Amino acid sequence: MDLAVILKYTLIVIAVVLVGLLAKWARSRPNRAKRLPERVRMPKIVPIIGWILIIVGTLMVLAAFTRPAGEEEIGMQIASVAIVACGVFFLVMYRNWYIAPGADEIVFRTVWGAEKAIRYADIVTYEVRPVSAQPTLLISASDGTRFRVNLATYDVAPLIAHLEYHQKNGRWPVRGELGPLPG
Repeated sequence: MDLAVILKYTLIVIAVVLVGLLAKWARSRPNRAKRLPERVRMPKIVPIIGWILIIVGTLMVLAAFTRPAGEEEIGMQIASVAIVACGVFFLVMYRNWYIAPGADEIVFRTVWGAEKAIRYADIVTYEVRPVSAQPTLLISASDGTRFRVNLATYDVAPLIAHLEYHQKNGRWPVRGELGPLPG
């Protein structure tokens, strides 16, 4: 085997291991907002990736738009602008999105900035299904509001306690019936 092939596979293995360790670290340490600690935000790796994409994309934009005329510059120009746009989207997504599970409702904001709330008693359907090998909770409220959250990454213990109570008793608990909630 050639040294370049060994080096290539070694770098791939190191990158995969680092990504796995980073994902495990992000799951074990929820990113809470400083001013409102009940709000759980996306992992801090999201804006880091966004800034890396913006920096790399900007360098590519400079290279793509300052090259001498040729046949291949249009593809590089499109790709570089798309990378910058993706980096900006990561930053916008991190800035806007949060969840705040409370005693009676879950308040959340979408990646586009729309703030919504679902009272636990208004939940019409709920199910846990695997999405990309991760347990994901999908809930729908009576007003049509939908919410989806990765249970392996985000702690929504008050919501889970209400869902378990509903599943066990066939009705939603009244205020204070569950006692002090986890989370």
